Amino acid sequence: MSPTASDGLAKLDHRWRAVVPAVALCGVIAAALSFLIPTTASAGPTVKVAQAGPVQPGFQRFAWLNAWADHHTAPGGAAAGRLDGVPRMRIVVGHLRRTVIDFGVLAEVETPQREAFESFGREFGLVSTPDATDDAVFYRRSVFRLVSKDTVTMYYRHGAQVSAPVVVLEERSSGQRVGVVPVHFPASLPSAPGQKKWRDLNARIVKDVVARAEVPMVVAGDFNQRNDILCDLTSPGTGLVSPLATHEKCAGARRAPIDQAFLSPSLRPDRYQVYSGPSARRATDHGAFYQVRLRLSDIA
Repeated sequence: MSPTASDGLAKLDHRWRAVVPAVALCGVIAAALSFLIPTTASAGPTVKVAQAGPVQPGFQRFAWLNAWADHHTAPGGAAAGRLDGVPRMRIVVGHLRRTVIDFGVLAEVETPQREAFESFGREFGLVSTPDATDDAVFYRRSVFRLVSKDTVTMYYRHGAQVSAPVVVLEERSSGQRVGVVPVHFPASLPSAPGQKKWRDLNARIVKDVVARAEVPMVVAGDFNQRNDILCDLTSPGTGLVSPLATHEKCAGARRAPIDQAFLSPSLRPDRYQVYSGPSARRATDHGAFYQVRLRLSDIA
């Protein structure tokens, strides 16, 4: 790392620690979020796959779901009688093809599932982290190219540190760029109560990432919260909107799912859809896949 880059990281870390108490946020920023600096990215194998056109010129489809980590259904897992992670990922890839998804987020994936996704869905690129269980960003290679990948530290159950990729993609046809952050906040369970403080901390990290971004952002995944996170991440000043409700109507809106997406307003999300058929119920314990249409061309 050059002295200049090192100095930049030190300054970023100094500013971060000055804003949030060090006891809670030590090590939050794992790397400077240099959104517009390209990094080396493998294009992957050349695969000839029939490609349907985008939903409408200038628009793309974004999807998100909880992929239900492989260990849950592996031998000895709590749901060992259910379909294993590899065939479940085949279902996911089939859904992405049928619905012509261009990019999105997979929350809670493990090595067998990552390998299965890359094997079954070779028309997609996958960006993940070295964590045993992590959250990944995928994109259709014919539609996007990978510009950069950074990481940010977030917190899971009992404050365990996890890495989240912060990915910048560029739409090939327009040159427009968009950033994506996949998340998985910890749930409060009888066996693990009191996880709200870590969810709140993660929400603050998300807001900081969005505030620093120089491109429109999408934050999606498993928030393990409903209308409370809907209201929090659409509050004035966050720079995010939801396809579910505005901030003014979030508290009285219908019960939100725990799998949500928040987007920069310039992306103009619409056509929110939930797929909850038999395939989704086999592939994930959340029983649903989600998608939204957004616009990458003519971004103000």
